[in-house]
Amino acid sequence: MTQHPTDAADRTDPIRIVCLVALATSHGLIRLAERYLPEFVVAIGSGPIVAGALVSLGLGVAVAASRHSSDADAGPTSDLAPAAAAVASVLVAAVGLLAWAGAPTLDALLGTPLSALGWLAVGIVLLQAWHVRGPVRDLWPTDTRAAAPPSSAVPARDEASIRRGAVDGRRTRTVVGALGLAAAAVFAAAAVASAGGVRTGFVLVAATGAAVALVGAIALGSAGERTSILTARVLGEGLEGSNRDGESEARRNETTTAAPADAESPLGAVSSAASRLPDRRRWAVIGDALVRVALAGSWPFLILLVVEYRSIGLSIGGLSLAPAAVFGLFVLAEAAGAVVGAVAAPALASRLDRRAVLAVGLAVVSLLPMGLVAAPSNAGIVAVLFALLGCRTAIEPLRPTVGESARVAPVPGPRLPDAVGTAVQVAVVPAPLIGGLLYAVDPIFAFTIATTVGLLGVRELGRAFAFGRP
Repeated sequence: MTQHPTDAADRTDPIRIVCLVALATSHGLIRLAERYLPEFVVAIGSGPIVAGALVSLGLGVAVAASRHSSDADAGPTSDLAPAAAAVASVLVAAVGLLAWAGAPTLDALLGTPLSALGWLAVGIVLLQAWHVRGPVRDLWPTDTRAAAPPSSAVPARDEASIRRGAVDGRRTRTVVGALGLAAAAVFAAAAVASAGGVRTGFVLVAATGAAVALVGAIALGSAGERTSILTARVLGEGLEGSNRDGESEARRNETTTAAPADAESPLGAVSSAASRLPDRRRWAVIGDALVRVALAGSWPFLILLVVEYRSIGLSIGGLSLAPAAVFGLFVLAEAAGAVVGAVAAPALASRLDRRAVLAVGLAVVSLLPMGLVAAPSNAGIVAVLFALLGCRTAIEPLRPTVGESARVAPVPGPRLPDAVGTAVQVAVVPAPLIGGLLYAVDPIFAFTIATTVGLLGVRELGRAFAFGRP
């Protein structure tokens, strides 16, 4: 990778260091607040159905904002964001966290018609600016975020250098994001333990996240025009290379994936785009999408499983941690697994059969919900299962629904059309609400359904791998 003459100075730039610490930490606190949200909803008197509806609202807003952002051709903000856009996204995220922190009392203080749940919904909507347009939206891998539109007018680069940059950038972003989330998880566990309950602990986490985000916004603003260079080098240059690689791949497959000239309904556009995919590619996308739906439908309720259903506590010497505090340590284990998966991903993809890596990885992810239900009520065993969940970063570059090129994905075919990618994201949106409905009926039933849907996806993926073998 080309070294810039100012790299050495940038590494010791105090503004750059403050930006890195503040952005990564606030990112981790936002993620932790989102993970604790369902338990907080229960603590203020609602149930899993309301929690699932709030999560689905957030996913829906994220998809809509991502599509609007792509249509407006605003370009990716994670590596080339103007200072104003980066600062605005951080400020909006801070306001969203403040809405969460004050949700139980804002209505009484301001005399607004919004209840605590209304303020939580406001916070969810505002926080999507951070996920969709924020300067660190690629720090932590998710299943629902839309991919950034490819950069335009980029110079030609050596293909091996592009791939190496994409791998290095992905690994760097995941490591930085996992470290930020790890620090936040330790703080969240301490906050919940010291507060004696998730309600006050959640407020402390959200308020601290807002304060740190404000520091990050000030640092970004102080950086001025250096912000675009700063955020790019903090997170690595791999995203830029990955986007360029995607653009060249899209051009090579232009005749295959181009949208029809005539206007079509959304369903018609999806059907047309899917029909142009080879059978193996289509089956692989459907299989991976089913796994994503299963994970999204069970993910928000992991904290309810740990705190309410299993009540998994932990005693260390004379210190006893309640289940809500232990959940923060489980997320810490997940962050450690994410680092391991990101570091191991290139070696796994180069030394092992990519089809086997993807199939086994998706099968493990699909079985984890039932694994968490069936595992003994032992904090160490559950922590290992959370670490395995974090290791999904090892297979993320190979998953068919991320739109990787045929040279990277284990299933041959053109780059995933935008219409199909959007359809996958939209299909994931109602999953948390459906999961909440099932969880309200019975937690075991909800996690059994999630596991079944995930394994059906793995079966569909196996169908794609088996097709055409000699």
